[in-house]
Amino acid sequence: MLTHPLTRVRSLLLLTALLPTLAWSQGLRFTTLDIGQGDAAVLIAPGGCVALFDGGPTGSGATIKAYLKSLGVTNIDMVFVSHMHADHMGGIDEVDVGTDAVSIDAVYDHGGRYDSATYDDYVSHFNGRRFTAIRGQTFSLCGEVTLTVVAANGNGISSADENAKSVAVKVSYGEFDALVGGDLTGSPDIESTLLNDVGELELYKVHHHGSRSSSNDSFLDATKPTVSFISVGKDNTYGHPTQECLDRLTARASDIWLTEDPATNKVRGHIELSSADGSTFVVKQGTVNVSYASKGPDLQPPSAPGALVASAVSSTEIDLSWNASTDNVKVTGYRVYRSINGGTFTSAGTTSTPGFADLGLTPGTTYAYLVTAVDAAGNESTASSASTRTPAPGITVTRPNGGESWAGGRAQNITWTARDISNVKLEYSLDNGTTWTVIASSVAASTGSYAWTVPSTASTAARVRVKDAFGTDWDMSDGPFTINMVNSPAKVILNEILANEPGSATDSEFVELVNVGGASIDISGWTLSDATSVRHTFAAGTVLGAGKAIVVFGGSSGIPAGTTNAVVASTGTLSLNNGGDTVTVKTSSAKAATTIDTVTYTSALAGQDGVSMNRSPDASATGSFVLHTSLSSRSASPGTRVSGVGF
Repeated sequence: MLTHPLTRVRSLLLLTALLPTLAWSQGLRFTTLDIGQGDAAVLIAPGGCVALFDGGPTGSGATIKAYLKSLGVTNIDMVFVSHMHADHMGGIDEVDVGTDAVSIDAVYDHGGRYDSATYDDYVSHFNGRRFTAIRGQTFSLCGEVTLTVVAANGNGISSADENAKSVAVKVSYGEFDALVGGDLTGSPDIESTLLNDVGELELYKVHHHGSRSSSNDSFLDATKPTVSFISVGKDNTYGHPTQECLDRLTARASDIWLTEDPATNKVRGHIELSSADGSTFVVKQGTVNVSYASKGPDLQPPSAPGALVASAVSSTEIDLSWNASTDNVKVTGYRVYRSINGGTFTSAGTTSTPGFADLGLTPGTTYAYLVTAVDAAGNESTASSASTRTPAPGITVTRPNGGESWAGGRAQNITWTARDISNVKLEYSLDNGTTWTVIASSVAASTGSYAWTVPSTASTAARVRVKDAFGTDWDMSDGPFTINMVNSPAKVILNEILANEPGSATDSEFVELVNVGGASIDISGWTLSDATSVRHTFAAGTVLGAGKAIVVFGGSSGIPAGTTNAVVASTGTLSLNNGGDTVTVKTSSAKAATTIDTVTYTSALAGQDGVSMNRSPDASATGSFVLHTSLSSRSASPGTRVSGVGF
């Protein structure tokens, strides 16, 4: 029975009646027809199903029909049209017409269009019977011979060369394998994309009539064809077959058969290959008969997976990656073996592509891996090895970590890192860890930060502890820090500046002032200037509390919703330059206009739309200015700390 996308079921009795000369015991028959400078080949399965590969130039139909009729063939199950050049497709529609017609069920080509009258005739004639061949598609002739499309449309390599688009089909019958690929090229190198899908061959229907740009060394090294059939015209003007191609075939000890011989100006005729069961085959041309043995089963294993790397992505998962293996036929998959802490290797799983995620592992455990490649015949490669250890869950306090001096009653950020922990509990101690007080019972560990209002109790032995809220892991400050209650004087600094507004919304420009001292201060009448002039004068009654911030925006529309500590520039603009400027805050002129703070910035800090410049560390009187995005994932934080926590 024949199976392909256009399914036809014909009774065995009817087929026997129609094909009287095709005895069921005849075996496989593959014939490269002599049609001059062109290409046409016939494949007949033992059960009588027929495939035609190309149809030669216009006028070849009569030759093809005569040959088929001589064998009793009256129907062709499928035709593979390698590409749209006239010397390969011109005679196909002729086979299907006339009183001596051999009917055609379906034709397969690489799809698309081509600008030629021959193409137009072909498309018109086979309307409704034309299908696109797709790489990886398989067909069966009578359930006995397998045909696999191994190339179509360049196999992903883009080229305007019609030859490079050729459909190539691998024919398999027992231990016998053949490849038919029209004018497939080695430049551009489409041939090398077939290597994992083809393997060693008994028959190679030579690409492009033996041109110098096909049958490249890599392709022939992998396929090692026993015999090579070349369809060629004795008087062709292309120099086919080229000596370069013949030399490459001869170097692989492949027997070369020509339909016609330009060197001697002789017609040699059809090249007929037959095989009873695929283990041996005979090639006949005229009075010459040569017997050959097939290469036998595939015993060659794939190459070992390359550059195997094991990476622990969590305490319960290790990801493996490696470079793909190669094989003389095809790599079908990979096997992954695992050993735990030096124990016996057991199967961890399989995968069809390079890469494997090993899940559900034990934290703090060393895992070793072996990875092998496997081909369709079951051959397994040598193993590549790698090992790594899964990390144990853990917490590390990063701030405060000893030596800090924090003012009581002020907000400070506690920070930490965590691995494979969902929630943490925060505590503090004022007596070096003897007693602990809860700050927060459960905080998402992934945040890595918590805004803590430091208790108003002096201590020189304060510590912070971060614990797994649902487990036993914990860490505390490496050393004690100090909490002081000294009411230091007010100190106002320029802390954050956005000179490059998002888009052209100049109202969004802002300057943030922070009082980093320990006392409030009246800033009524103080001025904020750029290098040109005063842009804002603080209104009477403006008091900036200790540890608090006030933000001056270019316009009211630029103030983010919910920002309570913001004012609009009294002149209606800040006019900060993206290429560089100077920002200065001074006391009122009535108080001798003392400079409180001044900052000169360059375009490096104002070159990105919507990204501010900020002191580092945040709210540090001595900190230098850096891009806000280097401190947090936020592009700006007017009126809050860089983390978004309020002052």
